[in-house]
Amino acid sequence: MLKRLVLIVLPLALVCGLLEVVLRTAHPFGARVSWTEPDCEIGWRFTPGREYWFFGENDRAITGRINAMGWRDRERSVKKPARTYRIAVVGDSYVEAFQVESDRTFLARAEEAYKGVRTPDYDAFEVMNFGRSGMSPAEESIVLERDVFPCEPDQVLLLFTPHNDIADVNPSTAADACRPFFHRVRGDSLVADTSFVGRRDFRLREAISPIKQRSALVSLVTERYNAWRIAHSQRRASGANRLTLEQRMCTTHPDSVYAANYALCKRLIARMAGECKVRDIRFRLASVPLVYEDEAVARCRAADPSFDPGFFDRDLAAMADSSGFSFRPLTAEFAARSRNGVKLQWQHWNYAGHQAAFEVLLFPGPRPPEPWRQSQGP
Repeated sequence: MLKRLVLIVLPLALVCGLLEVVLRTAHPFGARVSWTEPDCEIGWRFTPGREYWFFGENDRAITGRINAMGWRDRERSVKKPARTYRIAVVGDSYVEAFQVESDRTFLARAEEAYKGVRTPDYDAFEVMNFGRSGMSPAEESIVLERDVFPCEPDQVLLLFTPHNDIADVNPSTAADACRPFFHRVRGDSLVADTSFVGRRDFRLREAISPIKQRSALVSLVTERYNAWRIAHSQRRASGANRLTLEQRMCTTHPDSVYAANYALCKRLIARMAGECKVRDIRFRLASVPLVYEDEAVARCRAADPSFDPGFFDRDLAAMADSSGFSFRPLTAEFAARSRNGVKLQWQHWNYAGHQAAFEVLLFPGPRPPEPWRQSQGP
């Protein structure tokens, strides 16, 4: 009996070992050892100090190391160096930007452009990356207080992404329920609900995480399963002649659940702006363009003539004006570049897209401006 068991287990172990070597070295199917781990406050986070290997959208693999703070950025000190002006950029995968090398992101371009700029008050300029795939305003609000404020930023730039932010603030529409949500209590107050830590699937992630960080095979299997599960849990209207629920927000008859979700997003953004204000930190907001290429706009308008590609820019700009913070629109700028034949993205921004975001958000002029001298308006 024991001999038979050995004859079964030994070949299986050899096959798994061979697969592990192949997956780690050749990376078929995009396999790699995980560099993430569960987080009891925001669902999951990058593992500090871990190397990453990412192949998606670009024609080459992107490699690097997560910094000691747990973000895709160069190493930083928590305490701000003397005579340094810091901008903290918070957002999801457009800020994280694994699709391009870390020194080609719009954040890195800005930091490079300001290198050597001196003023009577500042000798250095830093742009810190607080981006993580799939973060909604709920997680971003927690990250702002937990991770960003201890770094003493002079300015916070929040990048809103309507593609997933609107769905992911509501447990009934979120792609993944293992995350925090905010609920309204006592009138207008918002309180964080982190009860997801008690979910069986989150506890399972905690148990598997140490294995994923040591095995490319286990990482590949679990990530493919999670991608399948999320894809099958989403029930968004889409198709050749139909708008997604996010795109319907840009029409005269948005989905009522998504309209309520979007209202919650704006409340969370206003909350973050208020937290910055009490700390004397300048708060700026921008929105990733949902639809901006002429052909895509035409398809949306064929599905619904009331479709307005500039809806989010105008609506968020109005909120910013009434709340006293700055908003920078991107849709018209991206549309203009697209009409000039510039392709700005794969699924996420490509190199030209990051260049455009850099020019519009952090380098709005032919010479590097002094961001600490800019007005509070857009």
